[in-house]
Parts: sequence; structure tokens; C-alpha cells
Amino acid sequence: MTTARLIDETRARHFIEHYQSLLEQVALDTGLVHAPVAKQGLVHLLQAARDALADKPALIPPALAALQAQGRAVPQDIVDAVATLRVGRWVYLRDTTGYSVLFDGEYEDVAYAVKCLTTPLKEMLGDSGAVITCGLLAYEGRVISDGLVGFVAWLGPGLRRDFNAALGKVRAGGHFHSDRVVPLPASLPAD
Repeated sequence: MTTARLIDETRARHFIEHYQSLLEQVALDTGLVHAPVAKQGLVHLLQAARDALADKPALIPPALAALQAQGRAVPQDIVDAVATLRVGRWVYLRDTTGYSVLFDGEYEDVAYAVKCLTTPLKEMLGDSGAVITCGLLAYEGRVISDGLVGFVAWLGPGLRRDFNAALGKVRAGGHFHSDRVVPLPASLPAD
């Protein structure tokens, strides 16, 4: 496993612990928890809560307040990262030694150098060249995947070739980001 495509393990554990707490609280606040989590599936629950949070950022303050009242305050670095959350479809093109290349599903001319938390995307999916769903966030000066990854489709060789060719243009245009997530304009709904 190539750890260069991952963020620091201690920081990853910190992120996961607090991000998961926040998502679990959102799930409680929005009524997503209808059965014990073991039966419903934790990953499915976290994905649903993450999607709700991305669709309605107004869910963040009450969830943070509830966690604070429980003595489980969410650190500011996680609050800041969650404020940048974008959930959507991404074209996972390929890996470099230090990051995974993801094209934005909404903006054809935007791509990201993405770090993962504990498992590289290629290890999760088995290969690159796929359309996936996940959340991207800006965390500690890097764009990271939230690790709640869904598979949509594989890219054929022609599409892979087209995206590889487009990557040079995206970089030359200054639209290849490693430190920030471009927010959706108000006219485009989140996935």
C-alpha cells in the first residue's frame, strides 16, 4: 500500500472520529436512524447523513450544539473542513505517487489532487478509471476524500484517454486544486 496518497494516520483518525460523530448526530437529528445501526448498516447511515448535511448545511449548527451539550465538542479543524464539503460524482482518473486525480462531475474543467484517510481509492475499488460518489473536503491544506465511497461506473479506454488529455489543459488553466474544493454555484444542485 502506498501511504503517500494518505494523510497522516493520527490526523486521519482525528478526522474520522469527529466527522463520524457529527454525521451520527445529523442522522439522529434528521430521523435517519429508524432501526439499530447494526441492522441498517453504519456506512449507509453515514452516507445518508453526509448527503443530508451537504444538501442542507443548516443542519451543522444544531448537530454541533447537541454534541457540545453531550461533552463531545467537534474541534474547529473538523468544523472548518465540513464547511467545505461537496458530495457528488467524481471521475477517479488515476493515481500518482502522492495523490489520486479526481475530475469534478459538475465542472468539466476542474480536477483535484485528493488524499485519502486510511485506504487509497485504488485499494478500495480495485482499479482506477471509474466514476465514484464521495465527499470531498478541504482539510489541513489538502483536499481529502471522506472515505464514504460509492461506485457508479467504469470508464472505457476512450474516456480515460480523453480525461488524461484534458488533465493537461486543466492544470495549464489553473483549475487543478490540491488545497481547496470549488463550491457549487447556487444554480447547480448538489448530488
